[in-house]
Amino acid sequence: MGDRGNGAQGRVVRDELANELSRRDFLTRAGALGLGAAIASALPVAARMAIPDRAAAQGPTDGLLQAFFDTLIPGKPVPDLRTELGNPIAPRAIAGVDPEHGAVYTDALALARNPLIGFSALEPALVADLTTRALNQGGLFLDLDYEARERTCLEGLAFSNPDRIVWEAAAAIPFTAFCAAANIPNATSKTSAGYRVMGHPGTAPNGYKDFSYNLRLNRGRTKNGSLK
Repeated sequence: MGDRGNGAQGRVVRDELANELSRRDFLTRAGALGLGAAIASALPVAARMAIPDRAAAQGPTDGLLQAFFDTLIPGKPVPDLRTELGNPIAPRAIAGVDPEHGAVYTDALALARNPLIGFSALEPALVADLTTRALNQGGLFLDLDYEARERTCLEGLAFSNPDRIVWEAAAAIPFTAFCAAANIPNATSKTSAGYRVMGHPGTAPNGYKDFSYNLRLNRGRTKNGSLK
């Protein structure tokens, strides 16, 4: 596990996998495109990916996706198995390798299930590839320990994988849920676990009293009130 560092970015990039995504400017590109656009750009690749029968027949995927999101932004165990919005958490989804809340607790799955972002069209291809790679690590993804989950995701996100754009698009979901508090309107550090972990105060309609240069702003105006 990597050191969280001193800044907001350092606190989020807290393992080898997240550090790899940071090195390739993943967060910058995902933020510039927007989550929906990032997913849409991956759809042509997802459409041509094969879906093996053993991967397609595994049943509900909520727990698997939560485990995937927890691998990218790990979190601590949640005893009542409920997210910050009260949604259910699959019992084995969170590996519990971090002392703070992570992507699962901040409702990454709820964001993935939002029809506006279009993830449902990408999901079958991702789940199939994720499952196939997990089996090569020793079992179904949800049954693997954190280290094996991380190896699986590093393979999927490797530049040698021609389908990595699908993985990167899916990886944008937990980062958007956690770093941007996408599920919480007008989020603050009091209402968003992601903001609390990052030390981000969040929405402040009247500004932040502790964030100031302590200098009086120029109140002068020209004769007609313009800046000319």
